[in-house]
Amino acid sequence: MMNSNLFITVASWEDRFLLGFKRIIKKSNLTDVQMYYFEEYAERTVEHREAVKELCKKKNIHNTNYQISFKNSAESWKTIYNNITGLTKVANVTVDITTMPREIIWTILSQIDTNYVKVSYVYHKPERYDEEWLTRDPAKPRLVYKLAGMTKLGVPTCLLILTGYDVDRVQQLINFFEPSTTLLGVQKGKQLNNLKCNIEKSKKYEKEPGIVLFNVDAYCTDHGFAEIEKHIEPYINTTNLVMSSLGPKLSAIALYRLNRKYPDTALAYAPSREFNPEYSHGIGGTYINSL
Repeated sequence: MMNSNLFITVASWEDRFLLGFKRIIKKSNLTDVQMYYFEEYAERTVEHREAVKELCKKKNIHNTNYQISFKNSAESWKTIYNNITGLTKVANVTVDITTMPREIIWTILSQIDTNYVKVSYVYHKPERYDEEWLTRDPAKPRLVYKLAGMTKLGVPTCLLILTGYDVDRVQQLINFFEPSTTLLGVQKGKQLNNLKCNIEKSKKYEKEPGIVLFNVDAYCTDHGFAEIEKHIEPYINTTNLVMSSLGPKLSAIALYRLNRKYPDTALAYAPSREFNPEYSHGIGGTYINSL
């Protein structure tokens, strides 16, 4: 990997996966592409994976595909570890988080951090989301391997959730962790049906005991880091603090940075058993920054 420019992505059937890759390949001098794809959605992503393969071939970019699974997070972690552990200090890595589940984002970033390489991340907003539903049928939440902090004995649990469009996943997290305090960070703005699908639905928790709502903006420069930190500070040393992101994907970057700053905190992933085939359409703006 000496002097290479590595691009890491997770294949998707969404328009923005392929359109976003085309944007990046035009502007970046990539030498290697690691593309992961989920076993459960292999048929949905095969067309876009073949398109990426052809684009890489035309540009003489080395492309490798690796299968991972929602059902077996331990094996998925090992697959990622085996492919990232050999990076050198001089490698440049860009991680496309656009269609990457948060558990995989955090796993990849933590593995890259271990190798002390220069890391950038890219995110492509969609032109629009499906108006009916995005995800449904939430599965059992789980702490992210190697990023689960250090449990304090005899203290309560505080749960931070950055809310999204699937309110059932919010409730699933609360039911699973049974926190004494729940902090709900709700994304600001009317973009992409956020008012209807997130802000209005989150209001149901306003009068619930032990639940505190606050506003956050994942699209700002620090992706909400400072605002989230302000709300979790009173709980960092006095509780077992668990953090989960269901909102805009960029909020996962803020939570990763907070976990690195406060390593006793835990990152939790709330899986869904079903993703809408029409999850999103088109491509919007692109965010690129260094980690």
